[in-house]
Amino acid sequence: MPETTDNYTAMKNSNNQAIGTLRLCLTLAVVLHHSVLAYCTFGHFDHQHYLLSTAPIIDRERWSGFDLLVRWNDTYFMALMFFISGIFVLPGLQRKGPSRYLKDRLLRLGLPFIACVTVIMPVAYYPSIMEAGQHISFVSFWLGYFGRFHWPGGPAWFLWYLLFLDGLCVLIIRSFPCLPKQLSLVPDFINRHFFAAVLVVMTAACVAYLPLAYGFSPDCWLNLGPFFIQGSRSALYAFFFALGCAAGVTGIHHPIFQRGSALARYWVLSFCFGALSFGFFLAPSVTTLGLQPLFFVFCCVSFCITLTGLCLCYVRTVPAWVERLMGDAYGVYLLHYVFVTWSQFYVLPLAWGAVPKAAFVLAITLSCSIFMTRAVRHVPAMRRVI
Repeated sequence: MPETTDNYTAMKNSNNQAIGTLRLCLTLAVVLHHSVLAYCTFGHFDHQHYLLSTAPIIDRERWSGFDLLVRWNDTYFMALMFFISGIFVLPGLQRKGPSRYLKDRLLRLGLPFIACVTVIMPVAYYPSIMEAGQHISFVSFWLGYFGRFHWPGGPAWFLWYLLFLDGLCVLIIRSFPCLPKQLSLVPDFINRHFFAAVLVVMTAACVAYLPLAYGFSPDCWLNLGPFFIQGSRSALYAFFFALGCAAGVTGIHHPIFQRGSALARYWVLSFCFGALSFGFFLAPSVTTLGLQPLFFVFCCVSFCITLTGLCLCYVRTVPAWVERLMGDAYGVYLLHYVFVTWSQFYVLPLAWGAVPKAAFVLAITLSCSIFMTRAVRHVPAMRRVI
């Protein structure tokens, strides 16, 4: 997940490059996900209500391979982002204290959220308005963005919800100060009784997800102003955040985050179960029977374990350039959507094919996002934020 600079420093200082690599890979997965959404065969563009489109830009050229990539990514990557975010919460809270911790969260999550929903996202969504055929100036669009254009927050929804969960965690710990000591049993339990722990996690994830999944459609987003959240997954993401808090309560020096942990030993088995579940998840008969949400949970938990275990198993040290990219990840998350939508809009009239277009969008987005992040971080005050 796009974590903040202080959490990246914590990872670097504790020498757990596996978690840093996982975080970087998830950020790249987000960029890839958004880069190919315009070229999925299921994509549709609503010229009357642009926010009802499957993505801000939809191209005529499609490739079914991107459908599988997007649907696979969608089963796990946001849940895993919340899990990774939660790992650093309780150690950070213990180290800084509630007041300083919340102040840092407001600076590193609240301030970027405000910047995103007032400046960055209007720039990112303007090409969508142009594809819809509304020939208005950017100034007119920006002035109406907060009203008649419904104030979409784009990927910044993750920031406000993470900040909300951080605040809720602080409130709970202040109300129950002995809770961290009790939670310290959780990483040991996961490491020593892996299959029992997976069963507990699967069950809890089902409880968190299934009632809301059947109550809301998978594509239903709730919002109050710029505060968007996917209705069916709000409790599931909160659960993975809480799971991360419990797993990371003793810090990332714990054996659960080391190469010999149960997560690292059983990642292949988790992948096989996840792949089998994903096959059922895609099956039309499963959708007809209403069992797709259940297999979504199986995929979600399995692939979260798979990717975490894979990184823990094989990543020990990384080259200096990869380490530098780890520090850029948060800025890339904040800025990438602008470059995604504008590059997709630029290639709309070109007959390159879906795969070359997606490759172009990905290359432009990554290079521009990294460049802009490093440029912004040259400002001393901004370095504290991203």
